[in-house]
Amino acid sequence: MGAVEPRLARLRLIRWWDQERIAAAKVVVVGAGALGNEVIKNCALLGVGNLVVIDHDAIELSNLSRSVLFRARHAGLPKADVALEVAKDIYPDLEGRSLQADVNHDVGLGLFAWADVVIGALDNREARLTINRHCYRVGTPWVDGAIEQVSGVARLFEPPEGPCYE
Repeated sequence: MGAVEPRLARLRLIRWWDQERIAAAKVVVVGAGALGNEVIKNCALLGVGNLVVIDHDAIELSNLSRSVLFRARHAGLPKADVALEVAKDIYPDLEGRSLQADVNHDVGLGLFAWADVVIGALDNREARLTINRHCYRVGTPWVDGAIEQVSGVARLFEPPEGPCYE
């Protein structure tokens, strides 16, 4: 049997891939539901080094058909906590923090200034407006992701020069 290849060896074969940059990245994901689960899972699979997960909700059994990181035993637990814990199982070198918080009222500008990118995996406009305003104030780019029936939408906002959500 040959030597075991490092976890991220296949990604490093991509000529333009910069694994060191990914490992140093500071990513905030707002929303740990169905779309957030996919984003968080993919951050872990890609070797993102620093991740903050924000969600104010708890896991319900109805989430299980759409959320790859959650299991029945997680029912009643905070989505942010479980999503980050499972992401760390996927990528043990991940440094992270979970916040069971409402992004509209409980999260300050400092977190948005810390981030290299904010990813919104949300289902409401008020939270999108909050993220947009915070990111605009501190100059942090953000990606707005949404699921509309069976279609997906992703939009990039790069303040202050780029387009603005509002």
